[in-house]
Amino acid sequence: MEGKCPQSPGQSLTVDLGTAKTFGRMAIDAGMDATGHPYGFTVPVSRDGDHWGRPVARVSGRSFTQDAVFPQHTARYPRIELTAPGENPWAVNEIRLHADGPDAAATLQAERAAVLRGAERGEAATSVLGQGDAIGFRRVRFGAGADTLTVRLAAGGRGNCAPRLRLDSPDGPVAATLPVRGTGGTDSWRKLSVRLPVR
Repeated sequence: MEGKCPQSPGQSLTVDLGTAKTFGRMAIDAGMDATGHPYGFTVPVSRDGDHWGRPVARVSGRSFTQDAVFPQHTARYPRIELTAPGENPWAVNEIRLHADGPDAAATLQAERAAVLRGAERGEAATSVLGQGDAIGFRRVRFGAGADTLTVRLAAGGRGNCAPRLRLDSPDGPVAATLPVRGTGGTDSWRKLSVRLPVR
């Protein structure tokens, strides 16, 4: 879904789940659109589509995937309502609802990492990672068939590097190594995939 006019507070998108569902996190994915991310939004919910209480979450800042995390609620209608103006129309490629914790089958956005070592959060990524730096996520659920890791990254320059995926802790066993060639700049993104060991 993509709007046709600049973002303004009050614009909204309401989702009908068909029946009441219990969830505690909403992830909004703008896809590869680098300009259509909301500048800010709230998440009100309703059981009947007519009665709406105070928003359960408020999010600011832009990223390819924006997470709203809140205490679990049971509702049929979640709504995304913009709270900030923006010169570009906003875009929604995918909406995902989760009951608890990050899901390995969904997008784990770098700037939402629970653990940061040697890096700083940005609006749509982290600062440049160097040797020994790390980002991490807690309580990630690996469902059946979750055997491939796909990473979207930008590498400045033309040098090569090899980020390592560790499980269980920042210094846990190495589960996979991702060889990376320079993408030519921090605005040039590339997707890379690696097989994960069976656990």
